[in-house]
Amino acid sequence: MKTQIITIFILSTMNLVAQTNINEKQTKDSKVETSSFFNQYKLNDDWAIIGERESRVETDYSVYEFPLLLKYKVTEKLSLLIGSKINLYNDISGAGIPTASGVLGVQYDASENLLFEAKFNQRFTGEIPMEKDYTFGSKQSFTLGSKLRF
Repeated sequence: MKTQIITIFILSTMNLVAQTNINEKQTKDSKVETSSFFNQYKLNDDWAIIGERESRVETDYSVYEFPLLLKYKVTEKLSLLIGSKINLYNDISGAGIPTASGVLGVQYDASENLLFEAKFNQRFTGEIPMEKDYTFGSKQSFTLGSKLRF
């Protein structure tokens, strides 16, 4: 088990650069840059561990999210996700403010390379440091997304 955890950490670190997709939207007053990647390590036919990194860099703050999820395959196309997520909020001065959340979700494999997800997040820590975030200060959030698998 120790070897598997070390392998997951090394693969996640290697994929940090390999699967990063950066999108920039710039206007006169603001700049938004987003990037994300994920790595999946299969434990057996039904169970897998997923490591992710998502980031949003805006003009006056940035958010880095690090979910670590356990995935259980219900059918060939449908899976349940459960795990935790650490968020790191940085303000203009660069001061990092961490928050922790629990994650519960589902994943649908539309094809071999296209995935759709729905996740419910419950923040365990105090108030959100920046109310400009997509949660608008709420401790709960619901996200929908898609991923491309290489």
